[in-house]
Amino acid sequence: MLELVFENHTSDKEFSEGFFKNIFERALTHLKLTEKNVELGLQLIEAEKSQELNNTHRGKDKPTDALSFPLEEKALEKHGILPLGDIFICLEVARRQADEQGIPTSQEMARLAVHGLLHLLGYDHETSESDAAEMFDLEDEIIKSANIKVQK
Repeated sequence: MLELVFENHTSDKEFSEGFFKNIFERALTHLKLTEKNVELGLQLIEAEKSQELNNTHRGKDKPTDALSFPLEEKALEKHGILPLGDIFICLEVARRQADEQGIPTSQEMARLAVHGLLHLLGYDHETSESDAAEMFDLEDEIIKSANIKVQK
């Protein structure tokens, strides 16, 4: 079961909690994590907030597409609850990246949601080339095998 706390801090209301819940549920099914009560937060943010968070937590003074902050709390796992953490997606950067790639924004948003989820589960593409390959391959595999429908 998935408990998603969704907040949209942008003026754009195109993407709903349901859009992301569907993506996360399909990804968790693919990852065989449906037996756990997974909790995570997702916030859609403006570029200014993205830049602030990116600068504070990564020392990069520019907006980024997505940031993930995993929880270190493991005490709830013994009760079958898996609190993962929070994902922040910058809609403005996601739209720009989608335009650059010639894909629907919904496809990029789905990819960023899966990407953020993998970070919360401990995957990291910045530690080594092999870790990056593993994470990006799994990201692609989830999008394809979970048959995540992305429509603009």
